[in-house]
Amino acid sequence: MVYFFVFILCVCSFFSFSKVVAVNNGARSQQFPFPDRLNKLVDDYILDSHNVATATEGSQTLLDCRNNVTKKVFRKFRQAKYRWIHNGMLFKVDKDRMRYNGRRILFLKVRPSDSGSYMCQIEYEPFLVKTVAVFALLVFPENPPPKVVHYGRKFCLQCNSAAIGHVYFYTKRNWMIDDIYYAFDQGIPAKSINEDCIDFATTTMSGDWTCVTTQEYTQKQWSTAFYRIKVTSKPPVVGNLWLFISDNVILMVILILGVVLFFVSLLVAKLKRKQKTAVVGPPPETAPLVNSENKI
Repeated sequence: MVYFFVFILCVCSFFSFSKVVAVNNGARSQQFPFPDRLNKLVDDYILDSHNVATATEGSQTLLDCRNNVTKKVFRKFRQAKYRWIHNGMLFKVDKDRMRYNGRRILFLKVRPSDSGSYMCQIEYEPFLVKTVAVFALLVFPENPPPKVVHYGRKFCLQCNSAAIGHVYFYTKRNWMIDDIYYAFDQGIPAKSINEDCIDFATTTMSGDWTCVTTQEYTQKQWSTAFYRIKVTSKPPVVGNLWLFISDNVILMVILILGVVLFFVSLLVAKLKRKQKTAVVGPPPETAPLVNSENKI
């Protein structure tokens, strides 16, 4: 009981602290407002810009956030500083292969894991940030290892386009196979953080998959992910059966348990009937009726 009350106290304290932080941040944003005119300049720059980069694994690539608009932000807020968000997470600098000075990231040897969306933000006051640029980086592996998918199986891919979808309206993503056709009949909202899944893999899906985000009315495009997919050949009938079983393990376990319980119940009922018969015994023999007239 004591632990329960301690837990309740901790939860209440957490929510109280969160509320205080939110109130303080709101008060700070009112105390240090981002000027409307400067805010419009930043937003217009973002909407007009189209920052995309493609690179081959091992090459050098630069993402530079500094421009005329960001210069004005730093002139207004002298203590401001840059920060970068990569695929929804705070960017981590690999000092062995990157050079970073806040406003720009220089990849000395870029890797496929560097692909995705980058948000350049300025923290103009503590805990108060303004997004000033969005970048898309696609790194093609030098010798891409194929992602092997068994025929008929479900597989999922991660696009990492959420940042683009949140900043640019009317954007949808799709997966282009071998730069020829799209995998989905309809585009997926770019701001979705979920993986994109194919429920049934076929051999025609083998190839190079590139996630492309498109803005409907401007036709701007951003590429943020690349996979090489190899779908195995269609298995024979026995293989299909095994595929169904392996894909529905829980269902098969429930089915087997149901069959086993059914036969066990039949066996138990049969044993109960035998035990009942043994306890009661055979029906008693009926003595013949004696005629009183035949008595001596």
